[in-house]
Amino acid sequence: MTAIYAPRGNTLATIAGSNVPSATFDIVAFAVTVLGPKSDELRALLIWARTKATRGDIGGSIAQFCAEKRWPRSTFEDRRRRASERIAEAKNRADAAGK
Repeated sequence: MTAIYAPRGNTLATIAGSNVPSATFDIVAFAVTVLGPKSDELRALLIWARTKATRGDIGGSIAQFCAEKRWPRSTFEDRRRRASERIAEAKNRADAAGK
C-alpha cells in the first residue's frame, strides 16, 4: 500500500503558540503529532481519507485494507472514529491555548 502523506516535524507545538489561519493548517502533520506516526488510529484515518478522495481507485478499498490487516470493519471504524475525536480535541485545545 502506498502512503499518502509525508510527516513533518511537530506541528502541535507550532500551532499551539501561534495564530495560524485554518487554511494554512497542515491537518495531516497535526494528526501524525497527535496520534503518533505508527498508530493504528492514524493508519485507519489515512486509509479512510485516501479511499474517500480517490473512491478506492488508488490503494484499494477499506474492505481490502481490513482483509490485509485482519480487522473486522467495526474495528476499522472504531479506530477511525477515535482518531477523528482525538484530533478534534487536540485542535480545540491548541486553538484555545492560542487565544
